[in-house]
Amino acid sequence: MEYDVIIIGAGISGIAAGIRLAHYGHKVRIFERHALPGGLNGWYRRNGREVEVGLHAITNFVPETARTAPFNKILRQLRVKRADLDLAPQGHSLIQFPGATLRLDNDFEHFREQIHVLFPQDAEHFDRLAERISSTAYSPDTVNGESTRSILEKELSTPLLREMLLCPVMFYGNPSPHDMDWHLFCTMFQSVLAEGFARPRTSMRAFLEVFLRRFEEEGGELTLGNGVRRICVEQGRATAVVDDRGEVHSAQKILSCAGAAETLALCDETRPIEVAEGAMGFVETIFPVSRPPREWGLDACIVFHSDQVCFPFEPPTHGLEPYSLLICAPGNYLGCENSDGAHTVRVSCITNSAWWNSLAEPAYREVKRACSAELASRMEALYPGFSALCGEAEMFTPRTIQRFTGHHNGAIYGSPQKFADGRVGIENLFVTGTDQGLLGVIGSLMSGTVIANAQLTNGN
Repeated sequence: MEYDVIIIGAGISGIAAGIRLAHYGHKVRIFERHALPGGLNGWYRRNGREVEVGLHAITNFVPETARTAPFNKILRQLRVKRADLDLAPQGHSLIQFPGATLRLDNDFEHFREQIHVLFPQDAEHFDRLAERISSTAYSPDTVNGESTRSILEKELSTPLLREMLLCPVMFYGNPSPHDMDWHLFCTMFQSVLAEGFARPRTSMRAFLEVFLRRFEEEGGELTLGNGVRRICVEQGRATAVVDDRGEVHSAQKILSCAGAAETLALCDETRPIEVAEGAMGFVETIFPVSRPPREWGLDACIVFHSDQVCFPFEPPTHGLEPYSLLICAPGNYLGCENSDGAHTVRVSCITNSAWWNSLAEPAYREVKRACSAELASRMEALYPGFSALCGEAEMFTPRTIQRFTGHHNGAIYGSPQKFADGRVGIENLFVTGTDQGLLGVIGSLMSGTVIANAQLTNGN
């Protein structure tokens, strides 16, 4: 079978690219290895309920009247009605460090006022920094440039403020240990701090189904349970894919959501470039709780917690990084009190992917149980009585993420190298999603749309 465009993976960026291309008359087919779509932002069913994979928040949440904001612009390009997404805004989230707490409530002016009160010596400096960030664009020419830590050290005199700004941004979109590319930091700062959080009122499945319906309405083909095992390359040009069943499908263009290194590993010619694999790994335990979080002291939607003034964003030598946590209570979003996630708490922290991958299967299962117990103990220290409320927990590790997404090392944010124009050195082959460089749910929608638009505009 011959197509104009074949897309590898039914993640959010792949679906967005498919909608855009199919709308303009391209014959598009998406191949997804798993039985359900969504990739890292998908779901599965367990004991009669839906369990979401990965989603804590949809970032970039702004009022519908903000027509030039990325979220609203993307919805217009994809011809999706915002009301159909049924999004619930956060009440508030917290950045919680020793001696200081900042509240996020989708009102950047309120966030700025808190910084003026807590860090008066840096009030004017922060305002100048925020203005600089808002005018810094993400583009192919600026990726992998300046050090964020170096810039923040020049702009802000208070180490605690610097670390409190880095923590949520790094947790939600940094593929590199310790430091972060400045232009990527600016993009994520706008997404997480300057704009805000929401989530689907019911489930991620319902959110994804809105976009899948649009893809179907435009005539796109979606194949679930059958992935791509090989990309055929002839004289430096991608020409076709071989699916998991051994069938060959020709295409004028191939877009891949699999990641740059992972996509090149599928090619049957020598790689034209080497791509650094991602090193940042995370674990997450989903704790069922017998009482809603608000009743026992967790009233925030998300808590970015650090026990240390210096936020240690780098893999530990083994096990779990002991000083920071990312805590999410889905039922605390406004109007989500009766959702499937209302009686769950998701607790994440940084881990060492190589260490997890080195474990033999029996030891792996036992270590998962031990690490879940360790996270429960940390939650007990923050919220006394937590352990008594918990049912049987489920843990995602880098191995789980690798199984769901194919990302090497289970690196959620992919390679520290980003390819903003999607090109990876093989003609007609492009990456979208994580390694294109726009992260998060809205970033993924933007990424797929950006790469699709490039094909529509330039044709190459």
